[in-house]
Amino acid sequence: MESKLTNGFTLDYIIENMGITYIYKVRRGVVSKIKGVQDYYEVIYADLGFILKEEGVFISLVKNVGEIFPLGNGLDAESFAIDFKYLSDFSGVRNSKDILKEYSLGVGKFYTWNFEKKDFEEITDKKFLAKQRRYHKVKHEDLDILKMYGEVRKTIIAQDEQVKQVLASVYKNQRIINSSLDDETITKLKENIIVYGPSGTGKTEILTQIAKLCNVPIVIEDATSFSETGYVGRDVSDMLSDLYSMAGMDLELAQKGILVIDEFDKIAEGGDGGNVEGPSRSGVQRSLLKLLDGGVINFREDNYDGNRIDFNTSKLTVVALGAFSGIKKDDNYSDISTKDFIDYGIMREVMGRFSKLVSMNSFSKEEFKKILIESNLSPLNTYKKLFEEMGINFSYDDDLIDYIADEAVALDCGARSLKTVFDGIISDYLFDLFSGSKKDIHLTKPHDLSHSHQAKKLASEKRKMVGFH
Repeated sequence: MESKLTNGFTLDYIIENMGITYIYKVRRGVVSKIKGVQDYYEVIYADLGFILKEEGVFISLVKNVGEIFPLGNGLDAESFAIDFKYLSDFSGVRNSKDILKEYSLGVGKFYTWNFEKKDFEEITDKKFLAKQRRYHKVKHEDLDILKMYGEVRKTIIAQDEQVKQVLASVYKNQRIINSSLDDETITKLKENIIVYGPSGTGKTEILTQIAKLCNVPIVIEDATSFSETGYVGRDVSDMLSDLYSMAGMDLELAQKGILVIDEFDKIAEGGDGGNVEGPSRSGVQRSLLKLLDGGVINFREDNYDGNRIDFNTSKLTVVALGAFSGIKKDDNYSDISTKDFIDYGIMREVMGRFSKLVSMNSFSKEEFKKILIESNLSPLNTYKKLFEEMGINFSYDDDLIDYIADEAVALDCGARSLKTVFDGIISDYLFDLFSGSKKDIHLTKPHDLSHSHQAKKLASEKRKMVGFH
């Protein structure tokens, strides 16, 4: 697509050759399992302009004034115009608004090229269209950060400031990458994030919820499975290949996605555990630099036999997660600086690419109770939904909430502890509920506490006090 001003053409010529066309943009993805990966074409907007018949081009007068698009079935261009219709060909409409309204009905549809018919045919595969609707239903300018914050807080409890910080960074990144700024400027403005703190405090769930609200693909990769390029094990390009697959083979969408590197603390030199294949953990860290710098990394679509994909990481949001338990000061994560991460074993060059550090809170008993009651993903509320679906009356005593919270504190595995405890309580009732012999269930604090996690923890502490381990 090139720019060209419309002066040089007479007004009569423009009026005589004026009409409306669809502007298509080429995409690449899986249209159906049978056909596999192929090019397809999305109608991104309808435009008003005029054609130059002898040159076979369309010149925009509304959407992209003065820009030229190849006209017809020229499939060698990234964006092109097709289905041109002269204004004089429209009938039964009163004015230009009616014409535009009628023609805009096709915007957002998807087509493939039929070589036998030498024409476009609309894609009707339901799975493909459902996936496209999921990623196209929200325009970024319509996103409201306050509403998004409220939605995330329905799931993530007792991490309000952490949700704000992560959401602000991801939201800013999405605003930047959907702007008209060049890749170099985007890379300079974009933030990569490290989220650290105890296990089970919601690190991955915050990112999952935000990605869903932003309608961008997200993959969560385990850092311990990766090696330095050239050694046995997965490498950085495999992460991008996974994100590309998650985006339905839509490269443009994948490049705007979120790549989460979990267990990031395990690749620190001198860090606390983890087995990283390859010559060294610092080797794995070095392999991440190109990813964090916004470079182009290529991979094969189908590992070895597919097309080579050039993935531009300049628009990618990279988030590293880790417990970093050895970095705590006075048994908490407050006042942790970049230098502490460097001392821990993360290379200075790598830390320089992460501009946002977010520390997660540990949970007290009262916060566990709040999570259990308020989070829409707590085991209490998810089981409520299940029992409502099954037509089962479900109730519980207040002392059950206290008991589960105490047990979760004793387990010390974060919010995951709530599910472990609740599953242990509900398991005795499930057979009768699923068999239909019970239609009501009322949960109370268990009478036998000898096997509770809290009792085991107290017993262990008493043994230590008298010299037993």
